[in-house]
Amino acid sequence: MNCGSTVKIWWNLERMWMIRRTTAFLFGFIDAIIKQLGLSQKAFALTSKVVEEDASTRFEQEIIEFGSSSVIFTLLGSLAMMNLFCLVGATLNMVVLQNFGALGNLISQVFLCGMTVLINFPVYEAMFFRKDKSIIPFSVVFKSFVVASLACLIMPLI
Repeated sequence: MNCGSTVKIWWNLERMWMIRRTTAFLFGFIDAIIKQLGLSQKAFALTSKVVEEDASTRFEQEIIEFGSSSVIFTLLGSLAMMNLFCLVGATLNMVVLQNFGALGNLISQVFLCGMTVLINFPVYEAMFFRKDKSIIPFSVVFKSFVVASLACLIMPLI
């Protein structure tokens, strides 16, 4: 804020750090381990660098681009869905079951989960609300939903 930035710029930077921490750093670490073990083959993929008018407009509006069915987006979507499931589950536990005693013990977890849901709002927006070219594909949304559902169903059993 002292450098002339706005709150919106700070919030978007927080979102990007969350995405980078949960996806790029993890896959970079795994890739480095695989290379050290000699299990990786060098590959070079050409990508398109042409900027479309729609992409330029979304960039100016500070809307995050997704648009491909990458494993990174599946991981990001799964983590976002798990946080959403946990927040909804905790809220339903308190409201429907009238179990407000759990809130006193878990207030910090509910707050952090709520903040994570807010930070991941562009992911939810790309999964469910947006209709442009840069949405998260349905196959990735489906995989993320299945992985998050299985994780939420298996965790109480452990």
